[in-house]
This record gives sequence, structure tokens and C-alpha cells, in this order.
Amino acid sequence: MKMSRIIIVLLSLLCLTICHKHNTVKRMFAWKQINYDFDGVFYKRDANYERKADRVVFLDQVNDSEKFFIQYNNVPIGFEYYENRVFVTVPRRRHGIPSTLNYVTMSDTSPSLRPYPNSASAQELVSVYRPRVDVCERLWMVDTGLLEVPGERRQVKKPSIVIYDLKTDKRILTYELKDTDLVNERSAGGLTSITVDVTADNCGDAYAYINDLATEGLVVFSLRQLDSWRIQDPSFAHDEKSLNFTVAGHVINWKDGLFSIALSENKDGSRMAYYHPLVSTREYAVDTKHLKSNTFKGNNILLGDRGEKTQSGSHGYHSGTKTMFYANVAQDAILCWRVTKDLNPENIGIAAQDHTKLVYISDLKVVGDEVWVLVNQIPNFVFSTLDTKEINYYIHRASVSDLIQGTVCEKD
Repeated sequence: MKMSRIIIVLLSLLCLTICHKHNTVKRMFAWKQINYDFDGVFYKRDANYERKADRVVFLDQVNDSEKFFIQYNNVPIGFEYYENRVFVTVPRRRHGIPSTLNYVTMSDTSPSLRPYPNSASAQELVSVYRPRVDVCERLWMVDTGLLEVPGERRQVKKPSIVIYDLKTDKRILTYELKDTDLVNERSAGGLTSITVDVTADNCGDAYAYINDLATEGLVVFSLRQLDSWRIQDPSFAHDEKSLNFTVAGHVINWKDGLFSIALSENKDGSRMAYYHPLVSTREYAVDTKHLKSNTFKGNNILLGDRGEKTQSGSHGYHSGTKTMFYANVAQDAILCWRVTKDLNPENIGIAAQDHTKLVYISDLKVVGDEVWVLVNQIPNFVFSTLDTKEINYYIHRASVSDLIQGTVCEKD
């Protein structure tokens, strides 16, 4: 009888832990397939041509490359949050993507995407991955300029940094990257994230750090100087020993290098930039003064190794708890690490895990005291077939305190 009570108590404690972690992440948006709203004209099925509100267009048989909208091909990759809007990007990796930069409002849980800043500009940007909003209320992104349709890759225009003023929704900068920022024709496809380093009292002196996962480098941009430069280092390269991890039953053999740069709080004009390749379990850091002055070589440090199955994409830093959060694609999880502790497997916590709703976290960011993630099941899209009758794409949010509760990250 006594043993039975002990077992019941242990099971109850286990349930509390599992249930807590199961309920930590709250769904904000969910889509079976992506739809669009172009000024009140809705695209909820394939369309050969752009429709207009004042006329009907008869649909003729055309090639996929000529189709305006092929619903299945629209896979969201990145996102950003600002006031009541959430920006959602759909890079042009297949035919039939009407708009790469879009937004939705918080009023609906499965909304149609609206082109940003408006429908008329939907074709101005070619392909955008992970945009970011800075403290000066500007939306930054890299337009790769690349149509990435397999077998039909085409560089439409040079990769460029694009900035919008979110108070007016006007484009305020287009900066074409220099030839010296790129290694070869593969580099453009690797420009999949941007991190903005700026303070609210000096908006004109911003820097942007852009990853290049394809040819394994880092591009730095100075807004004040209107100049950019490339940094190359062995720490940006993928780790062959970290290849062939499994997501949704598919073996991932992508040789993706530098994927994400996350910044610490500002101290005396500089921060620590934490970074890692996707195909690696190691984390590195460098003082941003070496990025700004192009004196990177020999000044970065290896912080440690997160351990087995910790391959991660985007990561974000929460200054209040000094905690880094990782989009851990190898375990369908969000990982956490207190940066005040040594980086080793013992100090890495699983903050949330779900083998259905967190299958391939494509983007992660810290918003105030919350962590937001976009999930898109991209391995199933690439290697198999998505079930369009089931939910395939999510945006979730969770409070930092809930995520770290009960983990090694909860206390220093």
C-alpha cells in the first residue's frame, strides 16, 4: 500500500512536469495552407493570374512558372512582431508565390496574408527570409534577389538590405551588397537572417549582421557609413560530425553553416554576439566592436558544446534572465541556456518540446518577456508531402518564466 502511494506521488510529479511543459507554449496562429488577401481579393486556391476586384479573369492552362498562386508551394519561413502586426515571410523557393513579405493582425487565428506594405509593391521584393524590427521602429531584411526553384535557380537582382519605417510604412533604404560581400553564385541563397545592432538614442549609427549559411560567412553593414564588408572564419563552417540528424523521420544532411547571430545587452557601446552554424552543436561569441571595426580574426571564442541532438537554427537572448533560447530542430524543442553558466550539456535545458506542434522551428525571437517561434515542417515539405487537411504551420508564444520553470535555466 505504501509503495503504491509512492508510485502515485511520483507519477503525479512527473505528470505535473510534463503537463507544465506541454501547456507552456500557446498557439497564436495556425494554418493548414497559406492564403492571401490582395485588397479584398482572396486567394484560397490555385490561381493562374492575379485577379482584380473589378473584373473576372478566365483561367487558362499555363506553366507553373507563369502561375500567380500555387497554394501548396507557399511555406512561411520567417516572422517578426510589431505592435498589432505580425510579419510573415514566404521566400520564393518554388513557383506560385504572390508575395514574399506579408503581415497579419492579431485579430484572427488563421488569417490570410496581406502583402507589405501594400499589394502594389508585392513584386518589388524577390525573396525575404527572416526580417527584424529594431528599437527605432524600423523593419530590416535581406532581399536575396534569388528565385530558388530547384533546377531553375535565377538571380533576378543583386542581394540587398531593405529597411522600412514602420511609423509610415515607407521604404527608407535599399542597399545593394557589394561583390566582395559574396563568395560565388551560391552566397545569395545563404543570406537568411539579419540581426540589427543599434540603440534608441543613436538610430543613425546602426549595424546589421547577416549570416551566409551557404558559403559560410558573415556580412557586416554600417548604416552610417553605407558600407559593408565580409568576414570569414572557420567557426562559421558546418561541422561534419553534426550531419545526419533526424527531423520528422527524415535524415537532414544539409551542410548549413552560420545561421544565427544573437546579441547581449549593450554595455559601454558594445555587446557580445553569440553565433553558431545550423549543423553544429557548438556556440561561439565575439565582442561586436570587432565586427564593427572588421578586426574579427583571433578575437572570437568557443564557448562550449551544447551536446548531442542540439543542432539549432535561430536563437534569441533574454536580458532579464540572461537566458539564451534556441530553436532546436533536432529534438522538436526550444532549448535554454543561462549565459552566466558554462556551456555544456548539463547546463542546457529543454524549455518546451512537442513532436507535433514544434516540428522544425524555422524562426525564433525574444519579444519582451516572451519567446515566439514559427514552425513549418520544412523537412516534410522537402522530402515528403504535407497533409493539407492537417495544420502544417504555427506561430506560438510562451513566457520566459514559464519556459525556464523547472529547468536548469531557472536559477543561476
